[in-house]
Amino acid sequence: MREAKKAKVLEAAQSVFFRYGYRRTTMGDLASAAGVSRPALYLLYCNKEQVFEEVLRDFLARTLAELREGLKAPSSVEEKLRLAFDLWAVRPFGLLMATPDAKELIDCSLAFARETIEQGTAAFEAELAAILAPLHAQAPDQALTPDQIAHILTRAVHGFKESAQDPESLRHMIEGLMKMVLGSLRTSPAADT
Repeated sequence: MREAKKAKVLEAAQSVFFRYGYRRTTMGDLASAAGVSRPALYLLYCNKEQVFEEVLRDFLARTLAELREGLKAPSSVEEKLRLAFDLWAVRPFGLLMATPDAKELIDCSLAFARETIEQGTAAFEAELAAILAPLHAQAPDQALTPDQIAHILTRAVHGFKESAQDPESLRHMIEGLMKMVLGSLRTSPAADT
């Protein structure tokens, strides 16, 4: 029963934070949207920061679960990477672009949910490394490991979000990066001599 109430609060809270931003959202707003009283909300969560961090943690967990499910389908490394970045970067970027207080939400995430973000990013990088591992196995002389490549890809895409105008431009930059990385992994060292 308690977990069902928490799930209901988190679902409602996500839309409230996207609508009002973090600073303008109150515990009363969150309680009202979830259909619970403020005292009942305080029994579930100590404060707004805890609700926000839990919303972020839930969003990351659902995204990773969707990615893992999608990766079960037989597809190429390129298709798997495309799926991964669409779910992890492009879709959330689109959600934030539609939110008037997107910068505030990002700043708040970094202010008190940094550990949650870092854990989510590490889990995503592990998924990327697993996607890249078969290519690395075919060319073990590559200078970088799948973990290192996954880390570079994740950080580069993070930087792309700073200059992307919309989800499509972000997707285009990611496509270019993927082509460069996959091209370098498919090039055998013997072909370079």
